[in-house]
Amino acid sequence: MAASDSNSNNLYAYIVANSLFTPRQLSIISKRLQGGGKAENISSGAYYRQVRQCREKVAAVLYSMILLQSTGVIQPDTLTTLGRLADQLGVIFASESSDISSGEQRVNDVMSVIDQLVKRMSKL
Repeated sequence: MAASDSNSNNLYAYIVANSLFTPRQLSIISKRLQGGGKAENISSGAYYRQVRQCREKVAAVLYSMILLQSTGVIQPDTLTTLGRLADQLGVIFASESSDISSGEQRVNDVMSVIDQLVKRMSKL
């Protein structure tokens, strides 16, 4: 595995660890978005239960964002900022020769910036 892949994987794992989704759920979401079927090593019942849970979690996150912004818990420009951050992370994950490939310290810097942004967006 190349260093850039490893660093991108470390960053991805960090974001997943701080999310509401499990790696398996994210794998299922990704596969469904790409038009793929169920994974080979999962029963149909377990797969469709995971799909349902993913849909419920996505809806809950969206409702939570609406609630948090409408009650003033998060800043009004939070959704825009999150969108820009997600776009930048998408470029990092999609690029084999991204800036993140320059080492572990760079990955730690990106994680630190993400943490700071998330903390600043909340008024709590």
